[in-house]
Amino acid sequence: MKIAIIEAWRKELVERRKSAKAAQQAARSGTRVDGSHRPANRGERGAVTAQGYLALGLGQRATELTENLRLLEEMGTDPRETLVVGAVGRVQIEGSAPKAVAIVPGGDATWLDVDLGSGLERVQYLSAASPLIHQLSGCSTGDSEEVELGGKVLEVRIIECL
Repeated sequence: MKIAIIEAWRKELVERRKSAKAAQQAARSGTRVDGSHRPANRGERGAVTAQGYLALGLGQRATELTENLRLLEEMGTDPRETLVVGAVGRVQIEGSAPKAVAIVPGGDATWLDVDLGSGLERVQYLSAASPLIHQLSGCSTGDSEEVELGGKVLEVRIIECL
């Protein structure tokens, strides 16, 4: 189960990096200035400059995604006893159904449907710095904690931690 959940996140990061690199290439093509492509006025020069900044930002995003993939590889899949980076758990926030969470590098609250063999499981990918996980750091299976989310204090129960 845990390996499938981590592999789904790896695949998502790879796709995001691929998209960022493709968009960067497209933005770079808008910065081409040569004999036949010279900006004719100030507005066109501004557009070329904006495309350059966009290409730079997309390149930085691709680099960030590459780093997250490296950290994901280093993280490993061995069991975790507490909700820390590398843990997959099931938590129940007061007044809602239990949900599966994975604490991974680059986690940004994305929801993915993961095929676990026995059916699809909806998993939310969070970073260790997310408001929920930050407050639950160090908690393990069976623990309950009061956390502040969205200006409300709610009880969260850790049903499972892998």
